[in-house]
Amino acid sequence: MIHTLEVRWFGTPPLPPALHEWFQTLGEVQTTSQTHLYLPAEDPALNVKVRDGQLQIKRQLGGPFRKAFGTQADGHCEQWGKWSFDLAAERSVLWDDDPSNLWVAVQKTRHQLKIPAADQPSLTDALPTTPPALVAAELTTLQVQDTSAWTFCVEAEGPVESLVETLLTAAPQLLNDTLPFSLSPDESYGYVRWLQQLPTVHTRPASEIQIPSL
Repeated sequence: MIHTLEVRWFGTPPLPPALHEWFQTLGEVQTTSQTHLYLPAEDPALNVKVRDGQLQIKRQLGGPFRKAFGTQADGHCEQWGKWSFDLAAERSVLWDDDPSNLWVAVQKTRHQLKIPAADQPSLTDALPTTPPALVAAELTTLQVQDTSAWTFCVEAEGPVESLVETLLTAAPQLLNDTLPFSLSPDESYGYVRWLQQLPTVHTRPASEIQIPSL
């Protein structure tokens, strides 16, 4: 089980060029493109998806807690626990055949920055070192059928006792006055809540496979 504390925002396209350029200045950014298969639930505290030959289950364990990170970023922090299970087949049949109409393919181009404990003094000397937690930031463009969006996230990953201090110390260093775009708490939430807002996404199964009544 992996523990994280994260603050995430969503925005409408296009991704602001100034935000993308600013993100590239934060450090060594790696860019990847993938498609993840989500199973949105009616409860946004439960996140189930298939990616990289694994079934991943995330459960919100705490929050949301509203927090301001400087003058430009105000959002909701959420604590999550994550479990990963290897699938027998690299590509599940769900990618091609889903009679329930519940699984949602989300195409992502992710720009990711990871700051391990050994590199964190370059960010600030105030981060906890015993035990240390990973600091990560992500700027991602999203595509679900005809719907586009982008999301930005800062998170701490590691021992529970280090998550709060790590996130609340690192995030203001990253989201300082150089941030060229205001991040509002109204757009700060997790993936499942964002998916629930899309017109093509369903949290109840297709009517033709439901038992109408007993």
